[in-house]
Amino acid sequence: MKKLNIDLDGFKIGALRATNSPENNISHKILCVHGWLDNANSFLPLLPLIDNADIVAIDLPGHGHSDHEDSMYSLAGQSHKLLTVADALGWDNFTLTGHSLGGCIAPFSAVAADTRVSQLILIEAVGPLAELPADLPKRLKKFHSDLQQPDKYQPRLFDSIDQAIASRLHANKMNQSSAKLIVERQLKQLDHKDGPRWQWRFDKKLRQTSPSYFTEEQVRAVLEDINCPTLCILADQGYLTSRTETTHRLNCIKNREVVELPGFHHLHLDTPEPVANAINSFLKNHPPTHPS
Repeated sequence: MKKLNIDLDGFKIGALRATNSPENNISHKILCVHGWLDNANSFLPLLPLIDNADIVAIDLPGHGHSDHEDSMYSLAGQSHKLLTVADALGWDNFTLTGHSLGGCIAPFSAVAADTRVSQLILIEAVGPLAELPADLPKRLKKFHSDLQQPDKYQPRLFDSIDQAIASRLHANKMNQSSAKLIVERQLKQLDHKDGPRWQWRFDKKLRQTSPSYFTEEQVRAVLEDINCPTLCILADQGYLTSRTETTHRLNCIKNREVVELPGFHHLHLDTPEPVANAINSFLKNHPPTHPS
């Protein structure tokens, strides 16, 4: 396992890299993208279990050890960032894997660069949340209200790392060991008059209201335009199985395989073995179309 800093014309992307095979036996180059307020550590349990691959798990902008954006974060903008990361790695052709938010961004990248993304793997994600057009005025009001309160989402200060882990467990159902992995990369230590304190590294702008959402029709149009083989991994106690739009969205993806596994939203962290088995089987059946 190597720690990386990927330079995108002066913008730093933090990352972890694992090569699970001698270089001449690498079958797949895989770019892994985590969920909202997570980081590259969310893939740590999974990385050693993927066969014959060169894998890079990044911290999205504003997360972990990556730089913060000067402007607001958009799905389209972040999807372009993924492609520039692949450029920096020298990857002409690769597999794109996204969990949660990462799996909301990844389809946009796959559609925008359909000759480069050979396979798409979505873990507990099948496109972003959508809204009706009539919801836009309310969203704009909330967006502007957030901008007028710059201290509203100031990162919380913790007395200990254990306190931060407890906070994360309160927000998500996951194993304590999983929360610990995410928290360890997401915290920075501060000097305080009463002794050391810890604070989240993520950009507070990530918690502000987005100025607009795509409509369901727009999301489905993107999913319908995915041309590469796609593996969708769902958790039986995750977020997607109870959403009415999930089946319709899955049906939009032409060349898809759907696997439902036991677990919660972070199943790739909590129980990585069955997730890895599904990914290895999928990649074995779908070799890169344009090896780089």
